[in-house]
Amino acid sequence: RREEQLPVYNQLGDIRSRAVTLGKIADILFQQGQLEEAMRIRREEQLPVYNQLGDIRERAVTLGKIANILFQQGQLEEAMRIRREEELPVYNQLGDIRSRAVTLGAIADILFQQGQLEEAMRIRRDEELPVYSQLGDIRERAVTLGKIANILFQQGQPDEAMRLQEERLTVAQQMGDVDSHASTLFDLARLRMATEPTDPADWQTILNQLGQSFAMAVQTGRADGVAAVGALLGQLLAAMNKRQEAVAALEQSEAAFRLLQKEDEAEQVRELIRSIRNLDGAP
Repeated sequence: RREEQLPVYNQLGDIRSRAVTLGKIADILFQQGQLEEAMRIRREEQLPVYNQLGDIRERAVTLGKIANILFQQGQLEEAMRIRREEELPVYNQLGDIRSRAVTLGAIADILFQQGQLEEAMRIRRDEELPVYSQLGDIRERAVTLGKIANILFQQGQPDEAMRLQEERLTVAQQMGDVDSHASTLFDLARLRMATEPTDPADWQTILNQLGQSFAMAVQTGRADGVAAVGALLGQLLAAMNKRQEAVAALEQSEAAFRLLQKEDEAEQVRELIRSIRNLDGAP
């Protein structure tokens, strides 16, 4: 992106292709957890170009990417405002039912974080699933089923949540979708942990799922996955007296949280590391 594409578009004066390429760079930065630089590119390099060109669709898409960053940073109200006031009207105007469904899903993500489970469920079932079924988009349908499963779990329906996650896992494996595969394994492990199993084999399954999910997140450079999965994996390894492995996972988790600028979570992980090392008499 930086060495092969940008110089050519700069030379040609092709501002649209330059903006598109910068957006791809921002996508990578976002995945790596470099949120501030991704935000700078979106606001300072892309939006002005799409405003200049009068490209309302690409402007809406870019604002959606900004909302993704705000969501990661915990700025839920501003993310919600962008979704409802800046994105949805454009997709409604364009008749872009897929982008509308994706945006509604992002709104449901915010509602879920805010504890508004019933409205989040309504959007998933009534607004998203029918669109993805109509379009034959099996990946997005599976992802949405996973989000529904998370709501069902919060509502005290773990069995149905587990069934939907297993369906999602099958799709992810068939499509070779590493991100979705990793995310689903993480969700399945958390579901199984919540049932407080007594069979050691069940705990081994949980450990295997977390380990696979963590390895995939590291492989793809997903800082959010490394942070969240590593924290849970480290705690489980510590409980199994696998302290060296626990510290290794937790250290990567802490670094990822700091990259994401989630200092409170990073410090909680750091405290776990200190506790484990104190058990061994380490500094």
